[in-house]
Amino acid sequence: AGSTDSACRMVQPRKLAPRSGTVSNLTASQEQCYAELEKLLAAETELYVEQHANESQRRRLLRHLRAWSFDVQVALQSVRSHSAVWKEIGMDHFLDEDELQESDVMFVCGEDLWGRTLVVARPAALETNDGQDSINKARRCAFTFHRAIERLKPGLEQVVVLCDLQGASHSNMDRIFFQELVRCCGSLFPDRMARCIVVNVHWTMMVFWPAAQQFLSLKTREKVQVHGDVVPEALDSVLPNDHPYLQYLLSVRGLSFSDRLAVPLPRATTFVPRWHEALEADRAATSEVLCKELSQQEATNVLSVLSQWFACCSDRGKVRNAPAVTVHGNKQESARLVPKEDSANLPGRGKISTSRPWWPSGFRICRCSRRKPGAKYTSNVSMMPAFGGILYQAFGS
Repeated sequence: AGSTDSACRMVQPRKLAPRSGTVSNLTASQEQCYAELEKLLAAETELYVEQHANESQRRRLLRHLRAWSFDVQVALQSVRSHSAVWKEIGMDHFLDEDELQESDVMFVCGEDLWGRTLVVARPAALETNDGQDSINKARRCAFTFHRAIERLKPGLEQVVVLCDLQGASHSNMDRIFFQELVRCCGSLFPDRMARCIVVNVHWTMMVFWPAAQQFLSLKTREKVQVHGDVVPEALDSVLPNDHPYLQYLLSVRGLSFSDRLAVPLPRATTFVPRWHEALEADRAATSEVLCKELSQQEATNVLSVLSQWFACCSDRGKVRNAPAVTVHGNKQESARLVPKEDSANLPGRGKISTSRPWWPSGFRICRCSRRKPGAKYTSNVSMMPAFGGILYQAFGS
């Protein structure tokens, strides 16, 4: 098996269905929870870590909320725990060479059918010398997982974990390693794992798995899938047929331990960070939303000024009040809509006898006594100066 850099690129990634609680799919109650969490964090100084600059705050906080079913207080603790553990294990100080490779207990290998990064875990490859070595190896796993996340394309937030138990035994069950791994990953990566697929599980474990599931939360049960040696059935719906690790599993299926060692593992995927693309996509989406909101506000401003300045023809023989448009909370005076044919009948000196199109000369500044007590006439005005006044009032200097 060769490099995974170009693996699966010939297959167009499938499109994921929108998930509840994500940036573009929030309910009103979820939006309220986000606002509450943001307010609580604004009231205190959040411990800053470099990773905060690699992800939009909205996307980051929503992940913590989703991980804890939008419980704001628990999510707040999760945010604090993330920064504390990040600082404690020195995630900002890891180097490129600290990422684990294919010969290690964990490595990054290609993508699934949806374009999500695949993280392969191989407990049989775990070798440690002492307790501190176990802790260091667990933290390098956390760094490797983080680098898998940084490979995600814009719009993707989760990775897939494939745990291959082939060859694993009690000698690989390092208690210190697994405790540190669970502690670090539980704090650092809320809602980052889409699913965990366990393959080559011994038949004894398969017997007890249904009973063990009862002790897991519903969310965990939905994400974890346990399979024996039925590799095609377990992975065909997740990985492309030409995925390097799927091909490796099929090639060593049924081989003895010594024969499996002769089959080379697929190479770890070269690190190409995509987080900056995801961040720019978020910024562009935010700018687009702000532009739309600004355009709507500008249109509201124009309509508000129109309602104050002009009167136009409406129902013949009637004079109606146009609803006032409120801009920035300021109360606006209502305008009266004056039928053009009947404007000559209004008290005042102005007489209009000719019929002209309603636009643009159909608009007139209404100064009749019904609109403004004390006014003596309704006058026609040039549209260009009037429109200039509208623009000034709507948009400012």
